[in-house]
Amino acid sequence: MDELAVGTGWALTLLPTSARVAGMLLLAPVFGHAAVPVRLRIFIALVIGVAVAGGVAQPHAAPAGWAELALVIGVEVLIGAAIGYAVSLVFAGVQLGAAHVGAQMGISLGELYGASGDGSAGPVSSLFRLVALVTFLAIGGHRQLLAALLDTFDVVPVGGAVSAGGLLPAVVSLLGVSFVLALKVAAPVLVALLLAAVAMALLQRTLPQCHILSTGLPVRAMLGLGVMALSLAGVAWAVEAAWALTGQSITEMLKALG
Repeated sequence: MDELAVGTGWALTLLPTSARVAGMLLLAPVFGHAAVPVRLRIFIALVIGVAVAGGVAQPHAAPAGWAELALVIGVEVLIGAAIGYAVSLVFAGVQLGAAHVGAQMGISLGELYGASGDGSAGPVSSLFRLVALVTFLAIGGHRQLLAALLDTFDVVPVGGAVSAGGLLPAVVSLLGVSFVLALKVAAPVLVALLLAAVAMALLQRTLPQCHILSTGLPVRAMLGLGVMALSLAGVAWAVEAAWALTGQSITEMLKALG
């Protein structure tokens, strides 16, 4: 009976622990990418859950029924998803800046008038996202993300009470980091295109016979591609700086949850 009780208690700890890990894997960058199969995510969640469950304190009281167990698992999924979503905001800032760059260069016009209309990301957004993902892996962001997830078990025990009253400042801070990152990503190309627009307007006023409307789009696209090629390395630096600020915001979020 004692062995059965111990096994039951370990299982009741394993399920919520794996649920918290699965919630993080659902939305976190790299782990939550569409190229990662769902079965692989479930397997990773179970493996990490087994590794963590032995060192995690068991719930203070076993769930009284299936409904209470489902509630505990749902809360654990939300805690993990909150961590994954917080990190995904960094990549949302990269995509926001890349979307503005593509729109100003005129490349996104192909997405509007394309025959597919599948809503997929354009080439500029895909390029910037790949650079952000490679930078995230190069600076060890995936390891830091897993470490932050493991720290949540000390701040918010399995089945413990969660206080979400102080989350608003951390969320506002994360949104601010995301928008600043979007500005850093898009600023070089947008400034260059703004100067090009002013130069073409002065040229049109000086030489009215020049067809600026017919030549403006190719000039903007070529200039944007050139500036983007020169400033692409700066995206990695911006992502690294944003990730450092994101880590601080995640720490504040954990304190708020506790």
